[in-house]
Amino acid sequence: MVTVRTGVPEGDEGACYARSIMRTPRLAVLVLSALASALPAVAQTAQPSLGDLARRSAAPSGPTRHPIWRVSKDGQTVAYLVGSIHVLTKASYPLPPLFDTVYANTKILVEEVDLDESATDPAAVGGIVGRAMLTDGETLKTLLDAPTYARVSEKAAAARMPMMLLERMKPWLVAMTLMIPELQRAGFDPAQGLDRHFYNRAKGDGRPIRGLETMAYQLDRMNGLPMPAQLELLTTTLDDVDTQVKNVGALVEAWQRGDTPALERLLLKELKDSPDVYERLLVERNRNWVPLIAKCDAAAPCMVVVGGAHLLGPDSVVAMLGKAGFTVEQQ
Repeated sequence: MVTVRTGVPEGDEGACYARSIMRTPRLAVLVLSALASALPAVAQTAQPSLGDLARRSAAPSGPTRHPIWRVSKDGQTVAYLVGSIHVLTKASYPLPPLFDTVYANTKILVEEVDLDESATDPAAVGGIVGRAMLTDGETLKTLLDAPTYARVSEKAAAARMPMMLLERMKPWLVAMTLMIPELQRAGFDPAQGLDRHFYNRAKGDGRPIRGLETMAYQLDRMNGLPMPAQLELLTTTLDDVDTQVKNVGALVEAWQRGDTPALERLLLKELKDSPDVYERLLVERNRNWVPLIAKCDAAAPCMVVVGGAHLLGPDSVVAMLGKAGFTVEQQ
């Protein structure tokens, strides 16, 4: 049990909020599916993959559907929405041919963030890192009880991370920083993510690339969580990291099948039990994105690659574009 030293007394609204939104170990997976585009740039945890899940995560032959939606207006294609998994394995490639067809039939790549932001504006990245750090003399050691702090230290040592790297990180970022090496040991790697794959391809082809939001805005979705919620996310990551890695495997398999009902169960069912987080991580951002995606046109169709959770359910980008007068059809 974490001792929360944040000025939020037991039974306070903030503590109740934390318990309600972090009640399942799957939340770390939901965070990865919704926000992981910018995490490697902030956490600085890129390491070589230590394994491969070719047998566990290989796509079944001949999927009948894909996590791809065609967006049209007056019968003309203006965009394709492509649901991304931000961490994949080498065995996930090559992709099914439809992905290449969509890329060939579009002119502009649109992703959650411009992944070149970290390379072209180091000062901006420094500011992002600063907002994910504790201030006013707080450290991880002052926020956690001794047993929990010891567990973080053990995990860090196993991942060959100095505690100095983690000590001033906000707890939500510590949780993600500790989880990424666990995923990489299982063969999953942000460098293999679908958004990174198409970003690298578009850069090589000189294709225009647009971001729907900045890294700073994306990371502030987590920075704005109450401290009790961040602490609970950290403890559930420590408690259930093996389960979380398995959940990512199940998520990838459903994604490869284009199985939207399974994806909704894995990504949305429990998140909807936490209305404030659901609104903050998904709905608010979907609402912001739709007017930007609506600017795509038939003369230069967009390939829009965003986390798969944003394309599922009644509050998705898919649903919002439909309400805005577009025809949106899964391929």
